[in-house]
Amino acid sequence: ITPVLTYYVGKRWYCSWVCGCGGLAETAGDPFRHLSSKKLSAWKLERWLIHGVMVFIFVMTAATVYGYFWNTGEVFGLNIYSTFQQPYGFLIGATFSGVIGVGFYPMLGSRVWCRFGCPMAGYMGLIQRFKSRFRITTNGGQCISCGNCSTYCEQGIDVRWYAQRGQNIVRASCVGCGICSAVCPRGVLKLENGPDQNRMEAPAIIVGNDSIQLIK
Repeated sequence: ITPVLTYYVGKRWYCSWVCGCGGLAETAGDPFRHLSSKKLSAWKLERWLIHGVMVFIFVMTAATVYGYFWNTGEVFGLNIYSTFQQPYGFLIGATFSGVIGVGFYPMLGSRVWCRFGCPMAGYMGLIQRFKSRFRITTNGGQCISCGNCSTYCEQGIDVRWYAQRGQNIVRASCVGCGICSAVCPRGVLKLENGPDQNRMEAPAIIVGNDSIQLIK
């Protein structure tokens, strides 16, 4: 059911509507949402970390399933529990998602775990990026570059960069919380579910209230 729901409404159905970590980030972590880094280096780190966690999860799951069906505690001479399950439980489950993901709200922002380490968010992010109807549309002609959208994005997305260019925002990390649209004083941003064809192409920029299109 996860791929189907993500296709129709994006990963927000889980990250913003269902997930307990997301709920905690939206409540207890809300005062710190502006602290998420928007730097290019943070985005590069995000990609390496979350995809690294996903690879480890895949290997651990495969080893666990193998051990279950073949009734063994080892795979390729490695103990499944001490090599895969125990490190994941302590390093990822407890330290990353718990201590860092929640305890570091005042320093790193409210969605550290969701952005850098959650394998579920990473999996749905791939679907959202490449095969989903969800996108945030922008009206670049109305953007005044105030930066509110980027400042309050807890996922560290530089929303203003897209808004200035009138480009749709189709990012794997976006959880569809809608705060960027809520804080925009000009109504530039809108969360939409539409046809997945050409959703990443930039439409013509609309200027003013008369809907005059700039023709290149």
